[in-house]
Amino acid sequence: MKESLIEVVYLDGTENTVSNDVLDVLIATDKILRFKRSDGWVDIVRQNARLRDYRSREVYAGKERRAPWPEKD
Repeated sequence: MKESLIEVVYLDGTENTVSNDVLDVLIATDKILRFKRSDGWVDIVRQNARLRDYRSREVYAGKERRAPWPEKD
């Protein structure tokens, strides 16, 4: 299965493509300015930038296998 990559622009203006999991970490750690969706670029507004955290949902009763959210420096 081929994983789709997402275009991102870092704070210094450099561009790269990353996986969805890496995108979540980059947003959480304030490392990017924007990322590209199929319908265009999304600018990260620092005060409102949040990840969807579904970990508190009660639907899944199995063992937690995901890594903890990264801490901001």
